[in-house]
Amino acid sequence: MIPCPNCGTSNRDTARFCGKCGAPLAKAALLPIGTVMQGRYKVVSVLGQGGMGAVYLVEDQRLFDKKLALKELQDPLHDPAALQLFQQEARLLSYLSHPNLPHISDYFAESGRQYLVMEYVDGETLKAILQKTSGFLPEAQVVEWAIQVCDALEYLHGQSPPIIFRDLKPDNIMLDKYKRIKLIDFGIARFFRPGKTKDTQAMGTPGYAAPEQYGAGQSDARTDIYALGATL
Repeated sequence: MIPCPNCGTSNRDTARFCGKCGAPLAKAALLPIGTVMQGRYKVVSVLGQGGMGAVYLVEDQRLFDKKLALKELQDPLHDPAALQLFQQEARLLSYLSHPNLPHISDYFAESGRQYLVMEYVDGETLKAILQKTSGFLPEAQVVEWAIQVCDALEYLHGQSPPIIFRDLKPDNIMLDKYKRIKLIDFGIARFFRPGKTKDTQAMGTPGYAAPEQYGAGQSDARTDIYALGATL
């Protein structure tokens, strides 16, 4: 999401003007190619950019130029809520271990920005696959991917307390070069809290978000199952 510099309203990453006040939206400057962070992570290319940050392909110079993904939060002081979500994502991924989830290897702050170093998934999102596919995808292939997604969700929901992904959609599901599914972007994932009647923040993607994500109740494992159904 892109925060408006004039009124602070969050706008979609693709927006050029604020939907509330009409002010032009500008993205923060990217790290130059070749920049070395923490004396070890060399920026090779930009994998993607949103309103609050970017994701870079980097080489770990201490590990024989191993390729990793560097996720950046560019202006954490401007949006405390974004900083909280970014730190929450780092905490969640730091202790999770599953073949269908990316693993994290480092977390640090530098030059006023926050960074998360994680596994580089060499592949493409299901959204990208859909965009270049005419008609429907083969049912057998979709079922194979769905089983892998279910394995990951079962693992997350089996944590204590359960972890709710909350943003399952084709954009956040990657297929790597080994045909293995990876769930990406834990930015709005949360722990289930018994006794709460609703989430602290109403978040999700229209078309995939379950009714409770609009403030009607607390999201739980069923929220992810709903999004899985919408994705399929």
